[in-house]
Amino acid sequence: MGRRRRPENNWMPPHVERYKDGYRVNHRGRPTKHLAKHDASRSEVWSAYERYQAGLDQKTFTLADLIDLYFASPQYTRLIKPQTQKDYLRYSQRIRKVFGEMQPDTITSPLVQMFVDARGAEHPAATNRERTFLGIIMKWGKARGFVNIEDPTAVIKTLKEGPGGRYVEDWEYQAFWQWLGEQGHIMHQCAMEISYLCAARQQDVLALTQADIQEDGLLVIQAKTGKAQVKLWSPALREVVDRALSTNTVAQMQTTHLIRSRSGRAYTRTGFNSVWLREQRAALAAGAIKARFRFHDLKIKAVSDFDGDVQKFSGHKTRSMAERYNRTPDRVVSLNNPSSKKRD
Repeated sequence: MGRRRRPENNWMPPHVERYKDGYRVNHRGRPTKHLAKHDASRSEVWSAYERYQAGLDQKTFTLADLIDLYFASPQYTRLIKPQTQKDYLRYSQRIRKVFGEMQPDTITSPLVQMFVDARGAEHPAATNRERTFLGIIMKWGKARGFVNIEDPTAVIKTLKEGPGGRYVEDWEYQAFWQWLGEQGHIMHQCAMEISYLCAARQQDVLALTQADIQEDGLLVIQAKTGKAQVKLWSPALREVVDRALSTNTVAQMQTTHLIRSRSGRAYTRTGFNSVWLREQRAALAAGAIKARFRFHDLKIKAVSDFDGDVQKFSGHKTRSMAERYNRTPDRVVSLNNPSSKKRD
């Protein structure tokens, strides 16, 4: 049972209240809706409420509406990191296309399973991410009264994914590094080396600034996990950082980022990737490399080449995740006890 209204507010329509901008509908399970300004008369408030009710009768609340509410909420705009926001926007496109016109309470587990079976046959990784996003939306809506049913994705099993990416051979790493230098992309060379030497993701390399250069090493903060690591200086790491600092210094506008564009500004991921993809295609066409590879594959190479505690080196939270990046076959001792040998 709701709170009893003050006597002076008894004239208001159901679920209508005063707030700082005037009058609004605040009905649990529905989006809050502004009706009228402070100086509106009682009849104007009632007329606005009747128009609001008529609009509800004409429009059914759909999953697309729920997604829009989530994207406008502080849980998305303030509490989620920018790169994850972009990922969610990408995942939402397929979910809107398949489920967008449905009412949230009509999305059942069998329907989600049909989607997973159909799309997952060709795109298991993307399907897993999209299913996870749908679950986030449904749980968010359930907690706020927009959804009545339990999360229909909870009983859907995660599809098995391949390891993704590949190991970059030494010769092709060197060949593309040389290609970038010949085309004048020194900063991309530096980004390659920092990523490989530190097993760092692209976004973490592009985020590095001069403030991250410390006495004992280079401070790398993983945007994905928040893990901070000081990568201790080696001659190779010291050399590449010094090279980055001495490159692209003539531009009038300079930032403190290590990896800077020719204008002196920090690289965006889009700008950096456009050069990377263009030069990968050009190097492939020229025969400098035999197959393209992703920038993220440099982390796979780093973890695979590292001889030591790969979890500590890569900064992964679990050893199983670190091992997913390790593409080097384990070296194990073989038996020295041939079965054909006669025993006395």
